[in-house]
Amino acid sequence: MRLLLGLLGVLLISYAFLDLLWTTFLEGGAPLTTQACARVARRMLWLQHRCNTRRIISLTGLAAVVATVLIWTALLWAGWALLFSSNVNSLVDANTGRPADTWERIYFTGYTLFTLGLGDFKPQGHVWQMATSIAAGSGFLLFGLALAYLVPVISAATQKRQIAVYITSLGRNPDDIILRAWNGQDTTALAPHLQSLTGMLALLGENHLTYPVLHYFHGAHRIRSAAASVAALDEALTILECGLQQGCSLDLPSLGAAREAITSYLDTLSPALILPAFDIPPSPSLENLRGMGVPVVSDSLFAAALAMVSERRRLLLALVLNEGWDWSAVWTDSTLATPEKATASSK
Repeated sequence: MRLLLGLLGVLLISYAFLDLLWTTFLEGGAPLTTQACARVARRMLWLQHRCNTRRIISLTGLAAVVATVLIWTALLWAGWALLFSSNVNSLVDANTGRPADTWERIYFTGYTLFTLGLGDFKPQGHVWQMATSIAAGSGFLLFGLALAYLVPVISAATQKRQIAVYITSLGRNPDDIILRAWNGQDTTALAPHLQSLTGMLALLGENHLTYPVLHYFHGAHRIRSAAASVAALDEALTILECGLQQGCSLDLPSLGAAREAITSYLDTLSPALILPAFDIPPSPSLENLRGMGVPVVSDSLFAAALAMVSERRRLLLALVLNEGWDWSAVWTDSTLATPEKATASSK
């Protein structure tokens, strides 16, 4: 029985460091922490809808990070406690020599990991003295790697908000982005902004691939929402590519580069366990642009083109819903072809 406790302890310690190293250094996120973060995010999203306040959803990233660190700590603590419980004489009272009981072994493991240096109990024998040293070292390693993980995550979260603000500055919604760039003949004024955004969006995708927890860092206000802003930009690109008449839009290389950068961002949804939305978002209307004198294609031709990107738009909707918004946040102060809001939930 005690041998099984020791084996279980070694397995927990090994898994804790496997998950920690995977999360810190490899892309995609470790299975345990990814599942935990997704559960925390769903709970926070539920609370946000229940309480009807953005303050709760803006704390999701913090809650996910805290849950991740607590899981690593709990696994390591439980593993070492089980390992020291695998031998009756592994720990003894420093004054009386009495073997430690279960709670005293848990207490000893905790202050060893947190390096408090208390001397109430001591390891008995060279093997357990060495195990104590390794346990203390693992505690240092745990919190060192956790800190090394948190610093780039916070930096990437700041970059994520920066992209949201940049896109919002181009226009409040997809129509506004196009109309601000329209010079009476074409929308080439948007080209330098797309060139700048392409690199930023590519970095955004890579950051989310390396740190899936970034999907749970949400802005409290629409202007700082990367999900809604990226969805608005992609909708604008769809209109530019499929809705404007030939010669009035940007060149295909400019559009294609920005599209691919957004695609790399959308590809990070699946590793973070964010599935495509069940419904397709409402279709954009070309009436606003047509009324402002922008040459657009017929509605039937545009509808056929939209059908080709329906799966992409479902991913965009899932991205928006994950941040606690509905599709109306993408089309702020504008009108869609169908007036109802997209409140579809992910599968």
